[in-house]
Amino acid sequence: MRIPVSDEPMMYRRELFTELLVLAGKARFRGARVLEIGPKDGLDSARLAALEPRELVLLDLPEKRADVKSWLDEIVCPHRYVEANIMYISADDFSALGRFRLIWCTGVLYHNAEQLRFLRKMYRLLQPGGYLVLESATLRRPWFLRWGRLVQVHYPRTYKGTGSITHLPTAAAIKAWLNMVGFGEIHDSKCHRASDWRLLWQRYACICRRTADDTAGRYYSKSGRNPAYRFGEST
Repeated sequence: MRIPVSDEPMMYRRELFTELLVLAGKARFRGARVLEIGPKDGLDSARLAALEPRELVLLDLPEKRADVKSWLDEIVCPHRYVEANIMYISADDFSALGRFRLIWCTGVLYHNAEQLRFLRKMYRLLQPGGYLVLESATLRRPWFLRWGRLVQVHYPRTYKGTGSITHLPTAAAIKAWLNMVGFGEIHDSKCHRASDWRLLWQRYACICRRTADDTAGRYYSKSGRNPAYRFGEST
């Protein structure tokens, strides 16, 4: 697949990829396993393939099959397409995905009603030292709420009639969730400036790194008498 050298849809994705290489280095992902959730038009997939991973796993919903199949054969690295919703696959299928050194997930989080659980799944899929690249829409109005750790609920009428956007968090809420599920190293990205500076008020992107130890928060832990109830792992 040919990657445009100038303009492309959602230019911020290319900028986000560049930030990843600056932070982590390309060599870190050579020969590693990479997961992309929601691959869209294949441009990010082509960039990820250029990292020369051992395997690139692409995961998307059944309704996206035709779109993905239209460019999938152009991916030049070993790859596998998994048609599933990461939130609803069985425990066995989730375990079968294995661990990854890099997870690329843009424009997906806000389409999930259970966003804390989604982020915990991302954490569990990463190997220690692995990276999560995350990008999401955020709360739009009222503007004075954007600074808080808040979530705007759109139900029963979903946001703009999408049928899938029921929760729009602020950037601060997303960062709090990332901390809760175990991510301590979070790099805030300014990639949206590459498309339109106004997107900085409408979307959030970051690059997170999983440490060797699982540092996810726990609740009901003060007494010391309960098991480890980790955030995002309820069944």
